[in-house]
Amino acid sequence: EAEEFAEVASKPLRSLPYDSPGQTFVAFEKPEGVPAVGKFSNMLRFIVKEVDPSTGEAEDDGVEDEYQLEELEVVAADYMLKVGVSNFRNAWESMGPDCERVDEYDLGPRENLAEAVNAVINLLGMQPCEGTEVVPSNSRSHTCLLSGVYIGNVKVLVRLQFGIDGPKDVAMKLAVRSEDEAVSDAIHEIVASG
Repeated sequence: EAEEFAEVASKPLRSLPYDSPGQTFVAFEKPEGVPAVGKFSNMLRFIVKEVDPSTGEAEDDGVEDEYQLEELEVVAADYMLKVGVSNFRNAWESMGPDCERVDEYDLGPRENLAEAVNAVINLLGMQPCEGTEVVPSNSRSHTCLLSGVYIGNVKVLVRLQFGIDGPKDVAMKLAVRSEDEAVSDAIHEIVASG
């Protein structure tokens, strides 16, 4: 399912004696631009060989086998490092509006605002600031402040404004400021596709 990624290198494990740990690696390259996401299925393929107990030498012939490992999922939040700021307002003002992007989103029906706030925080993988991740019970509106560092060492600040109506439909205004307008756009693309 991770078709956007391209395998660039692998380091197989030459030998793994019984009851010993070992590591093998595969490196993938992501495409430029929007963060690629997807699931990797992982299959361990190996050859089982009998070992002569008197010499400790493995036989030349063996039996091929394979073992399905758990899937690895790459999500948009994997491209963000949670980094807090001590004073969000000062950080927001000092970043300036040059690379600011603002849009509104319909998040659909939710049980309450706290559920919507947590969903967006988890989607973006950013650090909540100043305790704004906590939504007072029965709130009809809420503002959440997030900060982080996006891949490429780009600082990002997010201001989320939520509102909920009678049928429990949640609307959200997303304002993003970063040091790179492409990153601000990417944050909006993550939310739009999330």
